[in-house]
Amino acid sequence: MYEGVRQVFVPLVQKKIREVVGEEHLPSKPPFILSPNHIGFFDAPFLTVFVLKKYNLPLYAPTVMHIVRAWGGQSIARRWMGMLPVRPENPASVLDEANDLLRQNNIVAIFPEGSRNDDPNQLDKGKTGAVRLALMSGAPLIPVGLISNTGYKIWTGLYSLFRHDRYVKMVFGQPLDLSEYRGQPIDKPLLESAHRKLMLAISALCGKVYNY
Repeated sequence: MYEGVRQVFVPLVQKKIREVVGEEHLPSKPPFILSPNHIGFFDAPFLTVFVLKKYNLPLYAPTVMHIVRAWGGQSIARRWMGMLPVRPENPASVLDEANDLLRQNNIVAIFPEGSRNDDPNQLDKGKTGAVRLALMSGAPLIPVGLISNTGYKIWTGLYSLFRHDRYVKMVFGQPLDLSEYRGQPIDKPLLESAHRKLMLAISALCGKVYNY
């Protein structure tokens, strides 16, 4: 059943990727971290399909539990969608799991805004998980700008797959230079400084303002 769904779903999603800019900034092979803004329900599937086509590898991404459940539970969501459940009782543990995957030469995506943001002009403040993982692992951190009109919610996202005027554009930036932070204690001020640097890079790629 799932292979059949994949054969139908992947081509539909692939057709929505209208333009890819900055692909030359991506490493030739993993491990690395993708860090995009979060605008629509299908942002992660779009990135997953792109990674699958380019690298023939899965893409793993920390995902809140209610989304994991919506995609069939932990075993199915992880196996077929690369979702790493963020456990409410210990949310930071997902970074350890992601770090282990990077050590095994995988690709991880973290949306630093956290939840979807439908503000057309401004990025959310976001959280520091992406830069924390990059500093933990030493893996390249690639800022990504997503520009999309495919829909904020699941039903508008699904509907958009069958409309010719709905699309996503991916803009990949150069790996973020975190050299000034390496070798220092990973404390809150350092993480906030590195996170702001990441968000400003994403802002320049997606056209949304970051005011924090």
